[in-house]
Amino acid sequence: MAKLSIFALAGALVLAMLPAVGQAADLPEPPVLEPVPVATGGWYLRGDVGYKVYRDPKARYNNDAFGGNPNFRGEKMKDAGIVGGGVGYKWSEWFRTDVTADYETPSKFRGRLDCPGGCVAGTTNEKAKIDAVTIFANAYFDIGTFYGFTPYVGGGIGTAYLDINHYSSSAAPSPRGDSNWNFAWNLMAGVGYEVAPNVIIDANYRFVDLGKAKTKSLALAGGSGKVKVDDIQAHEFRVGVRYMLD
Repeated sequence: MAKLSIFALAGALVLAMLPAVGQAADLPEPPVLEPVPVATGGWYLRGDVGYKVYRDPKARYNNDAFGGNPNFRGEKMKDAGIVGGGVGYKWSEWFRTDVTADYETPSKFRGRLDCPGGCVAGTTNEKAKIDAVTIFANAYFDIGTFYGFTPYVGGGIGTAYLDINHYSSSAAPSPRGDSNWNFAWNLMAGVGYEVAPNVIIDANYRFVDLGKAKTKSLALAGGSGKVKVDDIQAHEFRVGVRYMLD
């Protein structure tokens, strides 16, 4: 009798649940979320401004008449401003390229040069101004978009036009300035944020290597040589706007 009671109770519970099952079957199916289409191509224009912090360069005066090039000491370059622009193409959701041109305001170079042949102070104070124009072909990998922010990494290669001028020495004739083109490269990381349709604010850090600047040859002590400022590298902190044309 106990077993019959259990089976009877189970049967009653199943009958009681049948209406609820029927109502559940009548409920509408949950909506299917369609992926939002992502722009995978298109031309864009960009403009940037920034602040440039130079690393300490290396300088030398290569006049072999002294039996060895006089040494520079305490070389430094002051910070500078940057303004530039470019045009690019977004190839996919993850990859884009652009070509940029940037101009930097003149940076003040300072250093002390061991006196050729000796002098009262032992060193001369050397000063100059160095400004640069860079042209880079860049490639970027957009990591993904998180709450509207799109971080990225990238790099570029190109050329830098360095102009050294207003050179002065405290105890020796001053060489005339000169200009030259160098191979240049950069590495960068940044983040973009779309503030309006097709308008992206771009904040980024870029490390650049611009090569070297050099003066014209200076005749001194029966020989001649140039002042060369090598390893001109800098940290750039930039902000700009990218405008998608498509």
